[in-house]
Amino acid sequence: MLEYTVNARRVDARGSLASTKQAEIRLDTSLVGCGDAFNAAELLLAAVAACMIKGIERVAPMLDFEFHGVDVTLHAVRQDAPPH
Repeated sequence: MLEYTVNARRVDARGSLASTKQAEIRLDTSLVGCGDAFNAAELLLAAVAACMIKGIERVAPMLDFEFHGVDVTLHAVRQDAPPH
C-alpha cells in the first residue's frame, strides 16, 4: 500500500499553501482570485496531467519506446449559476 500525506494551511486572505515532503505549492483560496497560484480546479487538472505523464513514464520502458518530451493540455468548464 502506498500512503500520501498533504498538509494545506491558510496563509492569508489571498491564499494558502500545500506541502508534502520537501515540496510546496501556493493555492488560490481567496474569494477574488490570485493569479500567481493554482485554484482548486487548476490543481485538479494539474493532478490529472501529472497522472497521465507518470503513466507514460512507466509504460515507455516496457514498450521500448523513447521520447524526448510530453506536453499535456487540459481544459475544463465550470458553470456557476446555477452550480453544475
